[in-house]
Amino acid sequence: MSELLFVIDNDIPHRKMMASWLEDQGYKVKVFDNGELCLNCLDENPGVICLDINMPGLSGLEILKQLRLTNRDIPVMVITKNDALDSAIEAMKIGAFDYMVKPVDKIRLRTNVEKAIEMHTMVTKIQRLQGELKKTYSYKNIVGQSEPMRQIFGQIEEVSGININVFIGGESGTGKELVAKAIHFNSTYKTGNFVAINCGAVPETLQENEFFGHEKGAFTGADDSRPGKLEKAKGGTLFLDEIGEMSPKMQVKLLRFLQDKSFERVGGTKTIHVDLRIISATNRNLEDAVKEGRFREDLYYRLMVYLISLPPLRVRKEDIPLLINHFLKKYKNEISKNISTVSSHALKALVSYPWPGNVRQLENEIYRAMVTTQTNSVQIENLSPEIQKLQAGYVEQENQFVPYLENPEKILPSFKSHPISPSLSGAKFNEIEKNAIIEALDKANGNIPQAAKALGISRATFYRKIKKYRSAS
Repeated sequence: MSELLFVIDNDIPHRKMMASWLEDQGYKVKVFDNGELCLNCLDENPGVICLDINMPGLSGLEILKQLRLTNRDIPVMVITKNDALDSAIEAMKIGAFDYMVKPVDKIRLRTNVEKAIEMHTMVTKIQRLQGELKKTYSYKNIVGQSEPMRQIFGQIEEVSGININVFIGGESGTGKELVAKAIHFNSTYKTGNFVAINCGAVPETLQENEFFGHEKGAFTGADDSRPGKLEKAKGGTLFLDEIGEMSPKMQVKLLRFLQDKSFERVGGTKTIHVDLRIISATNRNLEDAVKEGRFREDLYYRLMVYLISLPPLRVRKEDIPLLINHFLKKYKNEISKNISTVSSHALKALVSYPWPGNVRQLENEIYRAMVTTQTNSVQIENLSPEIQKLQAGYVEQENQFVPYLENPEKILPSFKSHPISPSLSGAKFNEIEKNAIIEALDKANGNIPQAAKALGISRATFYRKIKKYRSAS
C-alpha cells in the first residue's frame, strides 16, 4: 500500500505540480487549499505533510502549532518564499522536519520526503517497541500471584516513582534483572536506556574502562574515544548485576561516582556529569562480604537504600502452574508445535521439584520438554530424570497409580510366561493388544520407553496396560 501524503497550498498551480511529482513517485496524495480541512483529516495518518507557510486565514505556523498540540509525530515539510525565511526558521523551532523555498526543486522534494517518511517509520517503531517493553516488564505482568510475589509487586510500585538506589537480592534465576527492568519502565527514567553490567563477567583490568569509557590514546589500541556504560545510561538506569564480584579498586571509583554523579573517562581530564538511577543485585550475602573485608561497608550502605528480596521458586509453588503456562505460550511458535498443556502427572512432578535454579531452570525445563514431546502435551517422560524420580516410583494415569518397574528388562520373560486369562480368552482385541505389547517389548529388548514409542502411546499408558494384563493372568 502506497504512503499517503498531504499537500497544503493555496497556490493552485504549485499545489498541482507538487501533487503530480509525488504521485509519479508512487505516493498517494491528498491536497488541501487551507489548514482547517487538513486538521480535520489527521485520522487518515499521512506519512508526511507538505505545508505552505504563507496561507490566508489560519497561517502555516498556526497549523504546525495545532499539529504539535495533537501529539502527532507526522513530519511536516514547510514550503516558503525567499522573503519569508524568518517564518521558516520559526517553523523549524516549533518542530518542522525541514523547509524548502519556492519554486520547489523536484529532486530535493523527493529526497526530503523519503527522509521524512524514513524518520516517521523509525519513530513509530521505537514508540511501539517502548510500549511492548513497558508491557513486557511492567510489574503487573511479572508472572505470579502468590503472597510473596504480591509483596514484590507492591515494592516495585512503591519505589518506581522515586530516584533512590535499589538493591535486589535473591538466588540465581529468581528474576532480578526482570524486576530491575520493571522498575525502570515504570519510573521517570523510562525514556532513557536500561544498561546492564554483569560485574562478575568483566575482568578486573577492564572494569574501569567498561564503566567510564576512555579517550583516544588512553592506552595501546585505544584508536578512538569510547563512552562507558555510565554515559550510555544517562537519563536512564544502570543495572549492576553481581555487584559482589566488583574489584576493590572499582568499588572505590564507584563510591566516588555515587557522591556527585560525575566521573572522567580513562585517559581524560573532562568531568562528565550524568543523571541516572542505580539498581544493583547479587545472589550472594553482601553482609558477609563486608564483614570479611571483601566489600566496602560505605559502598554497601550507599547501594542498600531500598532492599527488594526475591523469593525462591520453592516457596511460591502456587506460581509454578502459571509460569508453566506462560512458557508454553512463549515457545509455542518458536518450536512450531501446538503444545498447550502439561499432563497431571508431569505437573505434579514439576510442582514437587525444589528448583535450585529457580524460574530460569523451570523455563529451560519446559523448553526442553516441549522440544522432546511427540504429542500436544508435555508428559512425565519428557521431563528430566531427577524430576521424574520425585514421584516416589509412581506413575499417574486416569487417577490410578501404577508402580514404576525398577528393572524393566525383567518384565519380558515374566510377562510372556503368563498365559492369557480364561476371562480374556473371548476378547479378541485384548489378546491382540497383549501380543502387540509383548512384541514391542521383545523388539526393544525390554526397554519400556522405546516399546511405548514404537506403539505410539505414552509410557504411562504402557505401564497401565502391563498392569492390566498381569493382574488378569
